[in-house]
Amino acid sequence: MVAPRSPARARERERPRASAAANDKVPFWTVVTSQAFDSAWRMVKGSMMLAASFLLAALCYFQSLYLYVGHQLKWWIGYLQRKFKKNLSVEAEVDLLSYCAREWKGETPCVNLMKKLPEKLLFSQGCNWIQQYSFGPEKYTGSNVFGKLRKCVELLKTQWTEFSGMKDYHKRGSMCNVLFSDAILEYRLYEALKFIMLYQVTEVYEQMKAKKVIPSLFSLLFSRETSSDPLSFMMNHLNSVGDTCGLERIDMFILGYSLEVKIKVFRLFKFNSKDFEVCYPEQPLREWPEITLLTENDHHYLVPVF
Repeated sequence: MVAPRSPARARERERPRASAAANDKVPFWTVVTSQAFDSAWRMVKGSMMLAASFLLAALCYFQSLYLYVGHQLKWWIGYLQRKFKKNLSVEAEVDLLSYCAREWKGETPCVNLMKKLPEKLLFSQGCNWIQQYSFGPEKYTGSNVFGKLRKCVELLKTQWTEFSGMKDYHKRGSMCNVLFSDAILEYRLYEALKFIMLYQVTEVYEQMKAKKVIPSLFSLLFSRETSSDPLSFMMNHLNSVGDTCGLERIDMFILGYSLEVKIKVFRLFKFNSKDFEVCYPEQPLREWPEITLLTENDHHYLVPVF
Protein backbone atom coordinates (compact mmCIF):
# COMPACT_ATOMS: atom_id res chain seq x y z
CA MET A 1 0.00 0.00 0.00
CA VAL A 2 1.46 3.34 -1.19
CA ALA A 3 0.92 6.66 0.41
CA PRO A 4 -0.14 9.49 -1.90
CA ARG A 5 2.42 12.27 -2.74
CA SER A 6 1.92 15.60 -1.09
CA PRO A 7 1.53 18.63 -3.44
CA ALA A 8 4.39 20.51 -1.72
CA ARG A 9 6.90 17.75 -2.28
CA ALA A 10 5.91 17.41 -5.94
CA ARG A 11 6.50 21.11 -6.55
CA GLU A 12 9.93 20.86 -4.96
CA ARG A 13 10.92 18.04 -7.29
CA GLU A 14 9.73 19.95 -10.47
CA ARG A 15 11.57 23.19 -9.59
CA PRO A 16 15.13 21.96 -10.44
CA ARG A 17 14.05 20.74 -13.84
CA ALA A 18 12.44 24.09 -14.69
CA SER A 19 15.59 25.92 -13.61
CA ALA A 20 17.81 23.71 -15.78
CA ALA A 21 15.55 24.25 -18.80
CA ALA A 22 15.68 28.02 -18.21
CA ASN A 23 19.48 27.95 -18.01
CA ASP A 24 19.84 26.00 -21.31
CA LYS A 25 17.75 28.51 -23.27
CA VAL A 26 19.95 31.22 -25.22
CA PRO A 27 18.53 34.74 -25.51
CA PHE A 28 17.19 35.69 -28.96
CA TRP A 29 19.28 38.89 -29.31
CA THR A 30 22.46 36.93 -28.74
CA VAL A 31 21.62 34.55 -31.57
CA VAL A 32 20.72 37.40 -33.94
CA THR A 33 23.89 39.31 -33.09
CA SER A 34 26.06 36.24 -33.67
CA GLN A 35 24.39 35.50 -37.00
CA ALA A 36 24.84 39.16 -38.06
CA PHE A 37 28.53 39.07 -37.20
CA ASP A 38 28.95 35.80 -39.11
CA SER A 39 27.22 37.22 -42.19
CA ALA A 40 29.24 40.44 -42.00
CA TRP A 41 32.51 38.51 -41.65
CA ARG A 42 31.67 36.32 -44.63
CA MET A 43 30.91 39.44 -46.71
CA VAL A 44 34.12 41.19 -45.58
CA LYS A 45 36.15 38.05 -46.13
CA GLY A 46 34.71 37.64 -49.62
CA SER A 47 35.35 41.31 -50.44
CA MET A 48 38.93 41.03 -49.17
CA MET A 49 39.58 37.92 -51.24
CA LEU A 50 38.04 39.59 -54.30
CA ALA A 51 40.13 42.76 -53.71
CA ALA A 52 43.27 40.67 -53.25
CA SER A 53 42.51 38.85 -56.51
CA PHE A 54 42.03 42.16 -58.34
CA LEU A 55 45.22 43.55 -56.76
CA LEU A 56 47.22 40.50 -57.78
CA ALA A 57 45.82 40.66 -61.31
CA ALA A 58 46.63 44.41 -61.46
CA LEU A 59 50.21 43.78 -60.26
CA CYS A 60 50.69 41.09 -62.90
CA TYR A 61 49.27 43.43 -65.57
CA PHE A 62 51.47 46.37 -64.57
CA GLN A 63 54.53 44.11 -64.38
CA SER A 64 53.85 42.87 -67.90
CA LEU A 65 53.21 46.46 -69.03
CA TYR A 66 56.46 47.60 -67.37
CA LEU A 67 58.46 44.87 -69.10
CA TYR A 68 56.80 45.63 -72.45
CA VAL A 69 57.37 49.40 -72.17
CA GLY A 70 60.97 48.81 -71.04
CA HIS A 71 61.59 46.54 -74.00
CA GLN A 72 60.08 49.09 -76.40
CA LEU A 73 62.10 51.96 -74.89
CA LYS A 74 65.29 49.93 -75.11
CA TRP A 75 64.58 49.11 -78.77
CA TRP A 76 63.79 52.74 -79.67
CA ILE A 77 66.85 54.06 -77.81
CA GLY A 78 69.04 51.61 -79.69
CA TYR A 79 67.36 52.53 -82.97
CA LEU A 80 67.84 56.27 -82.42
CA GLN A 81 71.46 55.75 -81.36
CA ARG A 82 72.15 53.74 -84.51
CA LYS A 83 70.36 56.33 -86.65
CA PHE A 84 72.04 59.45 -85.31
CA LYS A 85 75.36 58.23 -83.92
CA LYS A 86 76.89 58.14 -87.40
CA ASN A 87 76.67 61.97 -87.44
CA LEU A 88 78.67 62.29 -84.22
CA SER A 89 82.40 61.93 -84.63
CA VAL A 90 83.19 63.69 -81.35
CA GLU A 91 81.50 61.93 -78.48
CA ALA A 92 80.83 63.11 -74.96
CA GLU A 93 83.72 63.50 -72.55
CA VAL A 94 84.72 60.41 -70.60
CA ASP A 95 87.09 59.88 -67.74
CA LEU A 96 90.44 58.74 -69.10
CA LEU A 97 91.10 56.14 -66.41
CA SER A 98 87.62 54.68 -66.81
CA TYR A 99 88.07 54.55 -70.57
CA CYS A 100 91.39 52.75 -70.27
CA ALA A 101 89.95 50.30 -67.76
CA ARG A 102 87.12 49.52 -70.17
CA GLU A 103 89.09 49.40 -73.41
CA TRP A 104 92.42 47.99 -72.26
CA LYS A 105 91.91 44.67 -70.57
CA GLY A 106 94.22 41.77 -69.91
CA GLU A 107 97.73 41.48 -68.52
CA THR A 108 99.95 41.85 -71.60
CA PRO A 109 102.89 44.33 -71.43
CA CYS A 110 101.17 46.50 -74.03
CA VAL A 111 98.09 46.80 -71.85
CA ASN A 112 100.02 47.38 -68.64
CA LEU A 113 102.52 49.58 -70.28
CA MET A 114 95.31 67.50 -84.88
CA LYS A 115 96.40 80.29 -88.98
CA LYS A 116 97.34 80.10 -91.92
CA LEU A 117 94.69 79.33 -94.52
CA PRO A 118 96.27 79.33 -97.98
CA GLU A 119 93.92 80.02 -100.86
CA LYS A 120 96.36 80.66 -103.69
CA LEU A 121 95.83 77.30 -105.31
CA LEU A 122 92.06 77.73 -105.25
CA PHE A 123 92.31 80.75 -107.51
CA SER A 124 95.02 79.26 -109.72
CA GLN A 125 93.25 77.08 -112.26
CA GLY A 126 96.45 76.23 -114.04
CA CYS A 127 96.64 72.98 -112.03
CA ASN A 128 94.23 70.90 -114.09
CA TRP A 129 95.23 67.74 -112.23
CA ILE A 130 93.43 69.10 -109.14
CA GLN A 131 90.21 68.15 -110.91
CA GLN A 132 90.95 64.57 -109.88
CA TYR A 133 90.57 65.55 -106.22
CA SER A 134 88.16 63.26 -104.36
CA PHE A 135 85.72 64.41 -101.70
CA GLY A 136 85.62 61.20 -99.71
CA PRO A 137 83.48 58.68 -101.62
CA GLU A 138 82.80 61.29 -104.34
CA LYS A 139 85.62 60.25 -106.63
CA TYR A 140 85.45 62.78 -109.47
CA THR A 141 84.02 66.31 -109.54
CA GLY A 142 85.76 67.79 -112.60
CA SER A 143 85.80 71.57 -112.88
CA ASN A 144 83.40 71.83 -109.94
CA VAL A 145 86.29 70.99 -107.62
CA PHE A 146 87.42 74.63 -107.36
CA GLY A 147 84.03 75.90 -106.20
CA LYS A 148 83.62 73.07 -103.72
CA LEU A 149 87.09 73.49 -102.28
CA ARG A 150 86.60 77.25 -101.96
CA LYS A 151 83.46 76.69 -99.88
CA CYS A 152 85.28 74.21 -97.67
CA VAL A 153 88.22 76.52 -97.03
CA GLU A 154 85.94 79.50 -96.38
CA LEU A 155 84.02 77.45 -93.83
CA LEU A 156 87.22 76.43 -92.06
CA LYS A 157 88.46 80.01 -92.06
CA THR A 158 85.19 81.26 -90.53
CA GLN A 159 85.08 78.54 -87.90
CA TRP A 160 88.75 78.92 -87.03
CA THR A 161 88.38 82.67 -86.55
CA GLU A 162 85.26 82.26 -84.41
CA PHE A 163 86.73 79.57 -82.20
CA SER A 164 90.08 81.33 -81.84
CA GLY A 165 88.38 84.43 -80.45
CA MET A 166 86.39 82.45 -77.88
CA LYS A 167 88.00 82.31 -74.44
CA ASP A 168 85.24 80.62 -72.46
CA TYR A 169 86.10 76.93 -72.28
CA HIS A 170 82.56 75.64 -71.70
CA LYS A 171 81.07 77.78 -74.48
CA ARG A 172 83.75 76.56 -76.86
CA GLY A 173 83.01 72.96 -75.90
CA SER A 174 79.30 73.45 -76.54
CA MET A 175 80.00 74.95 -79.96
CA CYS A 176 82.29 72.03 -80.78
CA ASN A 177 79.52 69.59 -79.92
CA VAL A 178 77.11 71.47 -82.19
CA LEU A 179 79.65 71.66 -85.00
CA PHE A 180 80.55 67.98 -84.92
CA SER A 181 76.89 66.97 -84.79
CA ASP A 182 76.47 68.23 -88.37
CA ALA A 183 77.96 65.63 -90.72
CA ILE A 184 77.95 67.98 -93.74
CA LEU A 185 79.92 70.72 -91.97
CA GLU A 186 82.26 68.16 -90.48
CA TYR A 187 83.16 66.64 -93.84
CA ARG A 188 83.67 70.10 -95.36
CA LEU A 189 86.19 70.86 -92.62
CA TYR A 190 87.98 67.57 -93.31
CA GLU A 191 88.23 68.41 -97.01
CA ALA A 192 89.56 71.89 -96.21
CA LEU A 193 92.30 70.37 -94.05
CA LYS A 194 93.17 67.87 -96.78
CA PHE A 195 93.42 70.67 -99.32
CA ILE A 196 95.67 72.75 -97.06
CA MET A 197 97.97 69.75 -96.78
CA LEU A 198 97.97 69.37 -100.57
CA TYR A 199 98.70 73.06 -100.98
CA GLN A 200 101.66 72.85 -98.60
CA VAL A 201 103.06 69.79 -100.36
CA THR A 202 102.76 71.62 -103.71
CA GLU A 203 104.56 74.68 -102.34
CA VAL A 204 107.45 72.64 -100.93
CA TYR A 205 107.64 70.54 -104.11
CA GLU A 206 108.16 73.75 -106.14
CA GLN A 207 110.91 74.78 -103.72
CA MET A 208 112.57 71.40 -104.09
CA LYS A 209 112.55 71.67 -107.88
CA ALA A 210 114.14 75.14 -107.51
CA LYS A 211 116.95 73.46 -105.53
CA LYS A 212 115.99 75.16 -102.28
CA VAL A 213 116.38 73.58 -98.86
CA ILE A 214 113.19 71.94 -97.70
CA PRO A 215 112.21 70.45 -94.31
CA SER A 216 113.35 66.87 -93.79
CA LEU A 217 109.82 65.60 -93.34
CA PHE A 218 109.00 66.58 -96.94
CA SER A 219 112.15 64.85 -98.14
CA LEU A 220 110.82 61.71 -96.48
CA LEU A 221 107.41 62.26 -98.10
CA PHE A 222 108.80 62.67 -101.62
CA SER A 223 111.08 59.68 -101.18
CA ARG A 224 108.07 57.35 -101.21
CA GLU A 225 107.14 55.96 -104.60
CA THR A 226 103.50 56.60 -103.82
CA SER A 227 104.01 60.32 -103.08
CA SER A 228 106.94 61.43 -105.20
CA ASP A 229 105.01 64.54 -106.33
CA PRO A 230 101.81 66.39 -105.34
CA LEU A 231 99.66 64.50 -107.86
CA SER A 232 100.71 61.05 -106.64
CA PHE A 233 100.37 62.22 -103.03
CA MET A 234 96.81 63.31 -103.74
CA MET A 235 95.84 60.25 -105.80
CA ASN A 236 97.43 57.60 -103.57
CA HIS A 237 96.92 59.09 -100.13
CA LEU A 238 94.76 62.17 -99.67
CA ASN A 239 91.88 61.01 -101.86
CA SER A 240 91.40 58.00 -99.61
CA VAL A 241 91.37 59.99 -96.37
CA GLY A 242 87.83 60.29 -95.06
CA ASP A 243 86.66 57.44 -97.28
CA THR A 244 88.63 54.24 -96.77
CA CYS A 245 91.53 55.27 -94.54
CA GLY A 246 92.90 57.88 -92.15
CA LEU A 247 96.19 59.74 -91.83
CA GLU A 248 99.47 57.89 -91.68
CA ARG A 249 102.30 59.13 -89.46
CA ILE A 250 104.00 61.05 -92.28
CA ASP A 251 100.63 62.67 -93.03
CA MET A 252 100.41 63.76 -89.40
CA PHE A 253 103.74 65.57 -89.82
CA ILE A 254 102.39 67.35 -92.91
CA LEU A 255 99.17 68.26 -91.09
CA GLY A 256 100.97 69.80 -88.13
CA TYR A 257 103.38 71.67 -90.40
CA SER A 258 100.58 72.93 -92.67
CA LEU A 259 98.46 74.24 -89.79
CA GLU A 260 101.50 75.51 -87.86
CA VAL A 261 100.34 73.52 -84.86
CA LYS A 262 102.37 71.28 -82.60
CA ILE A 263 100.48 68.01 -82.32
CA LYS A 264 101.64 66.05 -79.31
CA VAL A 265 100.48 62.44 -79.37
CA PHE A 266 100.70 59.87 -76.59
CA ARG A 267 100.89 56.44 -78.25
CA LEU A 268 99.44 54.06 -75.69
CA PHE A 269 100.69 50.93 -77.43
CA LYS A 270 104.25 52.31 -77.14
CA PHE A 271 104.07 52.80 -73.39
CA ASN A 272 107.44 52.67 -71.61
CA SER A 273 109.35 53.27 -74.82
CA LYS A 274 110.98 56.33 -76.39
CA ASP A 275 108.20 56.41 -79.03
CA PHE A 276 105.45 56.75 -76.40
CA GLU A 277 105.32 60.56 -76.78
CA VAL A 278 105.79 62.01 -80.28
CA CYS A 279 105.32 65.45 -81.82
CA TYR A 280 104.14 66.31 -85.31
CA PRO A 281 106.28 67.96 -86.55
CA GLU A 282 109.21 66.83 -84.45
CA GLN A 283 110.78 70.30 -84.16
CA PRO A 284 107.95 72.85 -84.24
CA LEU A 285 108.51 76.55 -83.70
CA ARG A 286 108.06 77.67 -80.12
CA GLU A 287 105.23 80.08 -80.83
CA TRP A 288 103.10 77.40 -82.45
CA PRO A 289 100.10 76.39 -80.31
CA GLU A 290 100.06 72.85 -78.99
CA ILE A 291 97.27 70.28 -78.92
CA THR A 292 97.33 66.86 -77.32
CA LEU A 293 95.94 63.58 -78.62
CA LEU A 294 95.90 59.94 -77.52
CA THR A 295 96.10 57.00 -79.89
CA GLU A 296 95.92 53.26 -79.42
CA ASN A 297 97.21 52.23 -82.84
CA ASP A 298 98.18 55.35 -84.87
CA HIS A 299 94.82 55.14 -86.65
CA HIS A 300 92.20 56.20 -84.12
CA TYR A 301 92.79 59.31 -82.03
CA LEU A 302 91.20 60.55 -78.82
CA VAL A 303 91.09 64.11 -77.50
CA PRO A 304 91.93 64.29 -73.77
CA VAL A 305 90.19 67.03 -71.81
CA PHE A 306 92.24 68.56 -69.00
